[in-house]
Amino acid sequence: MDDASSVAVAVAVISIAKLMIGWLMYGHKHRKYQHVGTVSSLRCYPVKSCQAVHTQQARATVLGLNLDGVTDRHWLITKYNGDFISQRQCPEMALISVSILGNDIQLDAPGMTSLTLPKNPPLNKSKVGRVRVWETRIEALHCGQEASDWVSKFLGIEGLQMGFFAPGLKVRDTSNEPKPWGFVALPGDLSAYSDFGAYLVTNEASLEDLNERLEKKVTMTNFRPNIVIKGCKAFDEDNWLEIRIGDKVYFRVQDPCTRCSLTTVDPEKGVKDPKMEPLATLKKFRGYPPYEVEGPCFGVNAAIDYPGNIQVGDPVYVLRK
Repeated sequence: MDDASSVAVAVAVISIAKLMIGWLMYGHKHRKYQHVGTVSSLRCYPVKSCQAVHTQQARATVLGLNLDGVTDRHWLITKYNGDFISQRQCPEMALISVSILGNDIQLDAPGMTSLTLPKNPPLNKSKVGRVRVWETRIEALHCGQEASDWVSKFLGIEGLQMGFFAPGLKVRDTSNEPKPWGFVALPGDLSAYSDFGAYLVTNEASLEDLNERLEKKVTMTNFRPNIVIKGCKAFDEDNWLEIRIGDKVYFRVQDPCTRCSLTTVDPEKGVKDPKMEPLATLKKFRGYPPYEVEGPCFGVNAAIDYPGNIQVGDPVYVLRK
């Protein structure tokens, strides 16, 4: 059995085990779910730290939100040594837009001609290398010299590369990645190049609460969620244990999402706020033990236990802690 087959079998076994446990608990938990709102926005970020593709409907998979065969954060830009870069180091990445065009994705940026890449390039083992997302080494398929030249030119950094998480590469299990407050993922919680969880869920009322405290308003784009919910109370997500969207799609909340300087990037200008807002204000009321070591919290990381299709307008139910 080759490596790809072994990974596929391992993922299948883990998934079946999670499903069996989940269904045993389903009847008991189903009665405790409370309706809290509806889905107001769905966003897929094909290239890590670049712009989102907004959609009215998508498939929620184990590896992230999938739109027309393109899965969230399955491309990333790295330095020559494989270390990933983001808007933390290069706020101009906020200006790179991504479009899904048939069998391709297209990247556009101010002053640049379009870059077109196949959305499912064939796996060539000779072009696979290792990239680093924080402390984790992950496999990536090199996207070629044209892509390297394009991102290097726009960001003004020599030697940049673009990698793709192709089917058949070794899957990243986030249960092997401890956080300062312990292990919050379960075996089978998978992702590609996201910082941690495959999903980030936010709440419109929480953003409204924050904006009431700010001189200059911010948008959800500053926080880069996959799923936005409306109709909840501000920061009600702090109390959620599980999330159900519609009747069949179930997410498990892993932990609050600690925030960094990326939130200070103006998504329309690609520059950081000189006053480090909204991060500075978040620190005043959203830094609480044990998470304040990493930064103030906004939104929650989540993993999916029951994949399926979701769309804007779907009802949202939660199981509380």
